Amino acid sequence: MTFTDPLVLEGFLDEPTMPGDNTTARFRLTISPTHDGTDEMVLPCSVADPVMAHAVLHDLAPGDQLRVTGYLHLPRTPTEPMFLAVTELHVLQSALLLDDPTSPALRLVTNPT
Repeated sequence: MTFTDPLVLEGFLDEPTMPGDNTTARFRLTISPTHDGTDEMVLPCSVADPVMAHAVLHDLAPGDQLRVTGYLHLPRTPTEPMFLAVTELHVLQSALLLDDPTSPALRLVTNPT
């Protein structure tokens, strides 16, 4: 089941990204709407666009704060996973640049076409 309206979520990348097949990437986004550990949710995300998948695999690092837009896929059977099919991804704050006040606050990781 796929929702027809895209979701926009913000969260942190706590683990390294992983390749899917040759043209996809996967990662898990940690979302904490109240900043209370008991309210945290980890959402599996998948990127199917080859250009964006390459950027996800090579440009993101654990600790990056992200804003993702995509479509939620809910399982139809107990063996199917729930995941967000990401169509757009913004890096709000890079983990590597947190202490650098001159670094850009927003990077866009998306298909340039």
